[in-house]
Amino acid sequence: MAQFSLRLSAPDGNYPFDSVRVSLTNNNRQQVWSPTFTPLARTQNHNFVVSDGDWVLQISGAGFVPYRETGRATGDNIAKDITQAVAYFTLHTDRNRDGTVDVAAGSLNSITPQAITFGTNGVGAIIPVNCNRDGTTLPAGFADNQDKNVNGNNDRNRDIAHLQIKLVQVGATPPIPGNWKIRISLKNNIFGNAPANQHFRIFDGVANNSSEILGPETGFEKVIDASTLGQTNSYGMEAIRFAGHRFTGGDARIVLEVMQPEVTGPSVRTYWYGERIVAARWIGNHHLQTSTVLYVADAGNPSFRTALGAAALADGVTVNLADPANATPTGVPYLDINTWRDDPDSPLANGDDRWLRDTIVSGYTAWPGNNGTVEEKQVFMKTFRLRALQNWVYETLLSANVGITYPAAGSNDHLNDGNSGGNLGVTPPVKKTTNTGTTEYLYGRIYYGNNVYSRVNATSRAFFDAQNMQTAITLDTDWLSVGHVDEMLTFVPYAAGANAFKKWKLLIASPKAAYDLMVTNQGAHGAAKVMQRPTWNTGSSTFGYTNLRIGATSVACTINDLLGNGNAPLANPGGNVAYTYAQLRNWNLNGIEEVIERNVRLLKNAFDLVDTDIIRVPVIFYPCHQIREYRPTLINDLISWRVRGDDYGFNVLPGKNNGFRTGALTADMPNMFVGNNSLYVPKPFGPWIEAPGHDMTAATNEDKNGYDLFEQDLKTKLATAGVTHTCVFIDDWSEYHVAHGEIHCGTNELRTPYDGQTAFGAPRYTDWWTAVDA
Repeated sequence: MAQFSLRLSAPDGNYPFDSVRVSLTNNNRQQVWSPTFTPLARTQNHNFVVSDGDWVLQISGAGFVPYRETGRATGDNIAKDITQAVAYFTLHTDRNRDGTVDVAAGSLNSITPQAITFGTNGVGAIIPVNCNRDGTTLPAGFADNQDKNVNGNNDRNRDIAHLQIKLVQVGATPPIPGNWKIRISLKNNIFGNAPANQHFRIFDGVANNSSEILGPETGFEKVIDASTLGQTNSYGMEAIRFAGHRFTGGDARIVLEVMQPEVTGPSVRTYWYGERIVAARWIGNHHLQTSTVLYVADAGNPSFRTALGAAALADGVTVNLADPANATPTGVPYLDINTWRDDPDSPLANGDDRWLRDTIVSGYTAWPGNNGTVEEKQVFMKTFRLRALQNWVYETLLSANVGITYPAAGSNDHLNDGNSGGNLGVTPPVKKTTNTGTTEYLYGRIYYGNNVYSRVNATSRAFFDAQNMQTAITLDTDWLSVGHVDEMLTFVPYAAGANAFKKWKLLIASPKAAYDLMVTNQGAHGAAKVMQRPTWNTGSSTFGYTNLRIGATSVACTINDLLGNGNAPLANPGGNVAYTYAQLRNWNLNGIEEVIERNVRLLKNAFDLVDTDIIRVPVIFYPCHQIREYRPTLINDLISWRVRGDDYGFNVLPGKNNGFRTGALTADMPNMFVGNNSLYVPKPFGPWIEAPGHDMTAATNEDKNGYDLFEQDLKTKLATAGVTHTCVFIDDWSEYHVAHGEIHCGTNELRTPYDGQTAFGAPRYTDWWTAVDA
């Protein structure tokens, strides 16, 4: 018998592996030694006993290149001095969000970081939702993240995050064994979510035309021959969607598993690294952000567009024309498990669809870019509304500069008037103070009507909730014929606000403000024309008037009419019978005003809102149709118990069974577009006060010699409150108002991302991922 002496060393260096298995087989007898190395004991010694004959020495261990040597014992002692080579693979993302892939690997055999966090010390790579269209060869309607490739240089440089697999070698550098394998996979973080490869895609490189290796069309895992990898191997990543339904956290795990067959067999992982990633968030725009582009449809409305364009030009806003009537019917792609299909409700026939607000919601996204940059992208959320404007959105609006996200695509949600963008708004930054503390909403709060009749579809609500940026406020818009919040309220900038959370005033539609104004002015101006378009005759220095109509019916009247008890011109929609101005007035003052005030109370519960923050804007409403559920009216839904029955709907709170859903009779001034220095306000056609020489600096002869009482009231209230935006009143009666919409409904916009650093006075508020804490 002879002695086989082995002196085994591990190389000096910093690496996470410390043990190997040594096997010496001699004449069918195996001896095993399992040394462990430490920084102070890099060399270990062991003696084996061998008899004459062949021997095989094998050394293997996780992270060590296997060693194998054979020989023949002939009676003499044998001495071997071997230094192991370390070789292992690590996974790297931009975990610290500084715009470069982290040099340091995460922890061995664990997911790094332990959780996705935000704030100044937040960790976890943020992946862009690549929903714009850089690719010039994509099928119509497809965004960059709806195909398998990196789509051009802009896509490569700006819209793709980077992932790296690195080979770390310590000591000698022998070739990587040909049977070593690497398995890279995408995994969920939350039980019940759809598979992670339906949310994220990994490309085989970062060059133009790099192809998907993990994603919806290839699968959730990929096995790679380790011997084909170099020292640093870069891969591109993109998110396929924002957080939402079945993607509640917006996050996933990337797992790198290394299989060394000599250690754990051919398909069992030997060691692994994991990285948490999270999709960038979508942020809805609010009115403190600068408008850059205003969209309006070409819908036989040249006079309106001319007036709108003049206001926008003076305000530094570019106007872009949408043309849904001539847009190509375009399919809307959605991911059906692992195949991109056209949404069953697309393509739609083209046609007139002037409601720019209702099909898309203005917003943006941002993420840590490559090379130390921060990237931002304008992104509209497509609402669950199936109208002709959709074709223009996917054929034209979707572009290199503008992305589209459609949470409801391919869903089983139900259509409803509440799904429209006019029913979605965002407050400016607000906070809520309670006895237990203060909650700050740095990016404002989304608000929408969501009650019995007007509801926002489930996947859109899940989308808003999952962004976890602008906690939603639910209001009641059942009382409105089209069920949209923009018919009831808006926010305007107020630069003199006491702090960053009070840089706004809330404008609320108010029948009481309208009737109080008319009562005050009845004595002097009872005959003032209402809902009549004034024209100044320069020859006779007198006014002429054109009666305005809703449908075929003239609604022209006077202050005396509205405050009297004669028959109003429109029929009761519940029975095609006449109603009186007194019924209309009492219903406005005691019904409409009450349901609006109930919404004000909801807003007061949601954030710090006091009466001095509110400007009540004169608007008169009328009944459009009656809600019939063929059951008795609930007693709590009656406006007054002193009136017998429901008074043909006029004694029922609007939005309740047997009551009415309503529209604005005088044009709805809160339904305005809020620009940079101006408010583009629908001309209300309230009481016209003739006052020759009233304002000789005005732009029109009409305004030089008279004024609209409702317009004057709004301007006075804004000035008194300290709002510096000027009002530009635009006539939208024939193009929008008679169809239950106004300027806000008929426009949409791009706005610059919110400048949080300036608003809140600290660098952490520059980017959303450092500004928010969750």
